This record gives sequence, structure tokens and C-alpha cells, in this order.
Amino acid sequence: MLKKASRDLVYLSIVLSLAFFLTLFTLVLNFGHTRSDFLTSYVRFPYTEALINFNFLFLLGLLFVLYRRWRRERGTRLSNEGTLLSLQKAVETMQIGVTITDRNGKIIYINPADAEMHGYRVEELMGKDARIFAPPHIWKAKSPQSMLMRFRRETMNTRKDGSTFPVQLMSDVVTDAEGEVFAVITTCEDISERKKNEETIKQLAFYDPLTSLPNRSLFNDRLDQELAKARRHKELLAVMFLDLDRFKVVNDSLGHAMGDLLLQEVAQRLKGIIREGDTVSRFGGDEFVMLFPDITRAEDISLIAEKILRNLSDVYALNGTDVHITASIGISVFPDNGDEQEVLVKNADTTLYYAKEQGRNNFQFYSATINENALERLILQSHLRKANNNEFIVHYQPQVDLKSGRISGAEALVRWQHPEYGLLSPVKFIPLAEETGLISSIGKHVCFTACAQNKTWQEAGFSPIRMAINISMYQFIQKGFIKMLKGVLDEVGLAPEYVELEVTESIMMQNLEHTTSTLNEVKALGIHCAVDDFGTGYSSLSYLKQLPIGKLKLDKSFVHSLTKDPNDDAISKAVISMAHSMNLRVVAEGVETADQLEFLRAHHCDEAQGFLFGKPMPAREFVQLLIAGGEQYAGILVPD
Repeated sequence: MLKKASRDLVYLSIVLSLAFFLTLFTLVLNFGHTRSDFLTSYVRFPYTEALINFNFLFLLGLLFVLYRRWRRERGTRLSNEGTLLSLQKAVETMQIGVTITDRNGKIIYINPADAEMHGYRVEELMGKDARIFAPPHIWKAKSPQSMLMRFRRETMNTRKDGSTFPVQLMSDVVTDAEGEVFAVITTCEDISERKKNEETIKQLAFYDPLTSLPNRSLFNDRLDQELAKARRHKELLAVMFLDLDRFKVVNDSLGHAMGDLLLQEVAQRLKGIIREGDTVSRFGGDEFVMLFPDITRAEDISLIAEKILRNLSDVYALNGTDVHITASIGISVFPDNGDEQEVLVKNADTTLYYAKEQGRNNFQFYSATINENALERLILQSHLRKANNNEFIVHYQPQVDLKSGRISGAEALVRWQHPEYGLLSPVKFIPLAEETGLISSIGKHVCFTACAQNKTWQEAGFSPIRMAINISMYQFIQKGFIKMLKGVLDEVGLAPEYVELEVTESIMMQNLEHTTSTLNEVKALGIHCAVDDFGTGYSSLSYLKQLPIGKLKLDKSFVHSLTKDPNDDAISKAVISMAHSMNLRVVAEGVETADQLEFLRAHHCDEAQGFLFGKPMPAREFVQLLIAGGEQYAGILVPD
């Protein structure tokens, strides 16, 4: 464009110059002639006419140049108008909002997308203050002059209905020749979807999708921050590692969907217990890890742990099914049990397994001894995987009828004949067997061995007795459990009425519907069922009435203090009386003294077992009791 304009100027200059010199030359030739003979001068100077014609042609050339320039300027103007119309059309069809305001912040143009984005029509906004889009607290804080600048930011805008939404704004100013701002152009983009996606990504990266609790990554980040604060202010900080007891049973018996519902309910209960500023997270599975900063005394953590265990043990109503579950907790405290994130979490995790070994449904604080136990546990777990069934031997403890004094049954109790550590009690390895899934093969081996031994005693001519076999929760929920029982009985040839399965109260209450169904199948085989450790769990009579059981085993924790603790005396009497009213027999466990025995007989307990009658022993020793036929208890039992 500039090149064309320069060319026109050159042409115009040449034409004007030639015209000037030709005119001057003509005047010189005619100089000195009078006006009267001016006309005759053309005759006297033959070139004058030619020069005039030539001058005329140059004047025509000048007109042509001027006309050409006018045409070009008109074409440029029309082109610019077309471009402006195209730009306006493009702006009005854009999905991004565009607003133009004057220096006073009044809207002088807004495209349909911007108006619609905010819930208005275009005509409603013309001449309005652009701050109409800002939330009230921002409107009041900003003056129109403060908006006369270039900026780019994310903020919240307000729609006509008062709702807010996130936007990205970009503004630029329009200045005049003197550099004064006379307009501001602002683009506005609704970024609600982008923010939603960002939040989704953040949620996936830092929160557990099932419970919406912080995940391991976010927990570790918060723990690092709180550790830095605790170091500066010399404060205590606690990490609590929680695991649900026998959660696998819920998953396996009720299904993973119900297991997920349980985890969500547990998460809600935990969130309702912790203080503001504390953190509860889910690391995965049924593991929850909590952070408690600003602790004044370690005793405060004990109170929180007790409250958590108490709260989580309440019944869960999941889609019409009542579920009972407990938890175990391991606790580590900064700075005594570690001053780094990984150490504190590891020590709390280690302590959790110690809490499970102590019987579950309890909490424990970390100590160096626990760390040593954890190492031993890892070694045992490795050995357990390599062990064969021949290493697991069965001992038998007599159950005595308190009226006749004769042996009415035997409880089969497994032991591990470890090649290095010797004879290990089930407390040492059964929890490991349950965790590793080896309990199924061990349980089947014990069941077969005990039934085979009972059949051997019968074939030897001894009076038939009932063999009590403990059933692990993980065995009880397996689909092939009934098939396994039937297979063992068929292979051994033992009549089912001489077998009694002992199932703990806590196992039965995990899923009453599944428990009832399974026990009915057991009863259909002709096998008897007993509730083991009665009194330590939920002890609900309504549950007992629904279950096909024939016997209750009074837990040794009550028997231990008989005649010494009035509360245990009252509980034991109540259990015996209640059981008899429901036509159930009662076996007291852990009887060790004559006073305990006398109390039980006085209140009509049916059977008893414990060290008073004999410790768990190998089959070759138990057979001596059978040979004696009960005479060995003559000095213990006093006739009624």
C-alpha cells in the first residue's frame, strides 16, 4: 500500500514539473508581444500550438493520476468496510465472550456468546457497567478506572440468576494518537468444564475413589508438613494404623459390593470422630491411616483409639443386612518412635500386627520389642509357606460330663512341630495361616486327622465320644466347606453325630444369613454345632434363637475369676440359665480349680474342660484317659 502511494506521488511530481516548465517556456516565447497581437503570435511562432496541446495532454495525465488515486482509495475503503463486517460477524459467532467498554467501564459492545454465558440478552447489557458480571464483594472493591489495564486472570463471574461460575478473562486497552485509553476489549471464557476436569484429576491423584478420603500420597504430604511443624514447636504427633478384623470374610461371604459399602461406612464413622486438623486416609483394602498433630499427651491418643474401636464395633446395617466387625490399631508417636515419615508409618503398621496377635479389637503402642516380634513373624510366615501337613499335629483335650464324671468328648487342637523352634501353639501361626490363605489346607488336615482318630478309638472298643473341631472363619465362608466335611466323613467312615464343629460367636455374627444357611447344611449332614467363646462377642439371644446350635461354650475369661469376681459369677450363672431355657447344653472352658468346678456344678453346668481334667495331649496319652473310663476324675468330682 505504501509503495503504491509513493509511486503516485512520483507520477504527480513529474506531471506538475513538466506542466510548469512548458507553461513557463510558452510565456517566454511570447514575452514582449502586446495584447493586441497576442493572437498573431501563434502564427509567428509555429511551435506555440504544439506546446499548448502538449501542455493539455499533461493536464489530462494529471487528471488521470488523480482519478486513479481516487479509485484506489475508494476500493481500499470498501475493502476495509468488508473486513470490518467480516470481523464483526466472526466475533458475534465466537463461542468465547467478547466485551468492549469505554473508559468509564460502560459496555459499548458485547457479543451474543458473552451475553448468553451470563444469562442476559445483548440489548439488556448495552450501556451497563461491566462490573455487573462480578460478584458483589468484588464489584465493591473495584473502581472503573482500575479496569483500564491489560490483565489475564481466572476469577468467578455472576450470572443474571445470581449463580457463579469460573471464567478466564483477558483484557487489552485501545489508545488514541496521544496514548490515552478510550476503550477496553475483554474476552471471557467459561472454564467450568476445565475446572471440573482439574478437580477430577486432583481427586484421582490425591483421594481414594471409593471413600473420598485422602490417599497414601496426600497423607504422606500432610505428614511431612506436620512433622516440620512438630519439630519447630517441639510437639507430639501420632500416626495411627487401623485395619478391620477379618474383613476378608465380609468380602468372601457377602460379596465385594457389600464390602465396599462397609468401607464407606467405616470411613464416615472415622471422619465423624477425628478432630479438625486431623487426617484420616485410606491406603488400600481395609487399611486406614490417621494423623493426629498437636498432641499434648500420649494418653490423649489412647482415648481417641478407645473411642474409635467402640464406634466401629457397633452394628452396620448394609442394604438390610446387619454386619458386625471390629478393628485393630497400631500407634507410633513422634519423636519417640521415629522422626521421619516412613519410619513412623512403618512402626505403626508393625504395631498393628502385634495388636492382631493380641486377640484383635484392641490398640497397641509401638515398642522395640514389637519390632523384634515383627521380624520373627516374617520368618515364621516364610517357614509356614514351606511347611507340609505332617508338621501339623493334633492334640486332644478331654471334655467331661459333670454329672457322670465320664469323658463326653474331646477338643482337637492343632500344634506346629516346627523343625527349628519346636512345638508351637496355634496362637503363633494360625493368624499367619489365615492371612496367607494356608488355613484351608491346615484346617482340612486337622479335620481329617481328628475324625480318623475318633474312628480309631471307636474301632478299639472305647465308648463313642464327640470330637469337637474348631473351624476358622476363612474355612467357614468357603463355598466348598460342606463338601469338604462330607468328603472327610465318607473317607474316614465316622458317623456324623460324633463330630461337633465349634464356631466362634464373632464368626457367626459376621453375616447372620450366611451363618444360618451354612449351619443348617451342617446340621443336615448330622453334625452338631457349638458356639465357641460365648460371652466375648455380641451375645445376642435373638441371634441364638435363629441358629441351629446345640451347645454354648462359656469362655475361660469368665471361668478364670469364678468365686473371686461377683460380676463373672453373675454372668456365668446367667449364661447357664439362659442356655438351659433355650434347650442348649453348656461347656465351661478353662476350669483349673476345684472351687471353679464346684461353682459350675452347683449351677448345673453340663460339661467342663480345662487343666483340672487334663491339658491338650497327643492321642497316645489321651487313650489312657479313655482306658481309665473316668475313674481318674473320681477324686475331683463330688457326687450331687
